[in-house]
Amino acid sequence: MVRTGVFRVLSFVYGFATRRPGYHLRYVLAELLRRESVVAPEYDYVFVTPPRSVAGWILSGICAEIAERVEGKYTFVHSDERLPSATVYFFSHYAFFRDALLRQPWIQARRCLVFYTHPKELAYSEDELIYVLGRCHRVISMCQLFADRLIELGLSASRIEVATIGADPTQFQFHERGSGRVGFCSAYYPRKRPDRVMEIVKLMPDVEFRLLGRGWDKWERFPELCEQKNFQYVECDYSEYPSFYREIDVLVSPAVCEGGPVPLMEAMMSNCVPVASRTGIALDIVRPGENGFLFDVEAPTDEICELIREALYFKGDVRATVSHLTWDRFAEQVRNIAKTGSGTGEICV
Repeated sequence: MVRTGVFRVLSFVYGFATRRPGYHLRYVLAELLRRESVVAPEYDYVFVTPPRSVAGWILSGICAEIAERVEGKYTFVHSDERLPSATVYFFSHYAFFRDALLRQPWIQARRCLVFYTHPKELAYSEDELIYVLGRCHRVISMCQLFADRLIELGLSASRIEVATIGADPTQFQFHERGSGRVGFCSAYYPRKRPDRVMEIVKLMPDVEFRLLGRGWDKWERFPELCEQKNFQYVECDYSEYPSFYREIDVLVSPAVCEGGPVPLMEAMMSNCVPVASRTGIALDIVRPGENGFLFDVEAPTDEICELIREALYFKGDVRATVSHLTWDRFAEQVRNIAKTGSGTGEICV
């Protein structure tokens, strides 16, 4: 507490004297107090993944998909570990870049690519976030929606690239719809709108719903959801996800805020019809009435149910509209951004 109070006083004095934001002092001190000799790169790429304490986060999987397709020597390092010297750093979450910048400020001289998924509540201001992101080589936004938001917050548009994530077309293969089942696929978080999931299941008792996820037992109403006769909860290894998509016709994504979601891409690659809230990549890859359906985040549940029924009767080839959105393509975009600061230039479908 004393240390925090002293820093706040110093930040105020620094800000008053320099006309710069007080948080700027934190980075000035990091550069002054943590100077070190910078050695030649040991790796071509270092992928900065979530800490060991966070198991199974999808960001680690995204790093693995890129790493399989890059040229040169690479390694994975958890965000709470010291970074080895490398030519390119891929930070799978923007919070990891801020932490690394304070621990090892010399990394800003290297090509740091910072993956921006979606906004979240931070322990520091949005102004500081933009200051931090302005010190990386490029911010790679998961979708156009949040690239635009960063620009509105003050980040230079020239600092941002949009790269649409992919899915493996050999793993997630085309299937003929006809089961009449509807699926949800996500880990449990309040932003995934669990109450909305419950409402949909209750309002459509004639439709069979399946939820593939993890951690849903943390939700206080989960037992009530499981009691619904038209509902089934599934937990399985990632290798079994293709089987889940083959068993459903429609995937519903009701989240209030998403960067992806990745399951939306996987389901569409599997020829499931998406019914998704207007957030994340849904706005980039779903064309209402042509390959799926979109609804406003705060749309009435009745409206969503109507779209689900439309989706169950939809006859189009959904997979054909996203078949080009592969991990090969995404990795190529990342490689191009690392080399030249520019992706393919093609943001969506």
